Amino acid sequence: MTPSAPPEDKRHSPRDSLFLLATCKLPQRDVEQRVKVRNISASGLMAEGNLRPQVGEPVSLELRNVGRVDGLVAWVRDNRFGVAFTYEIDPHLVRQTHDIPAAELDMRGYYQRGPVGVVRRQDETRHNRLRNI
Repeated sequence: MTPSAPPEDKRHSPRDSLFLLATCKLPQRDVEQRVKVRNISASGLMAEGNLRPQVGEPVSLELRNVGRVDGLVAWVRDNRFGVAFTYEIDPHLVRQTHDIPAAELDMRGYYQRGPVGVVRRQDETRHNRLRNI
């Protein structure tokens, strides 16, 4: 595998930097793995992961709010690679969050029980730590 640099002159869509996890599948090798999406545009994206795809290899990504997107690997450098989408997407959809009711979003009561540490009784009752309003 010969690394190749991303061709600056072939990019036609403005890129939007972000950090997003996506599922990436290389159908020819039947390999699937989570990758970090570093930037995205209507026509492609840059991802980071240990898949080691080949330039020109078909790829399928599962993107939030967009679904399955097919494309070809345009370039590879170390553990980063560029994907040129088969069809353009709306990259702003990937950034949007779902309108989920607050009761479903607030799982803190279940997962987080507060700060970890020891509170001594004397800290709670020292009057010089209280401020008069």
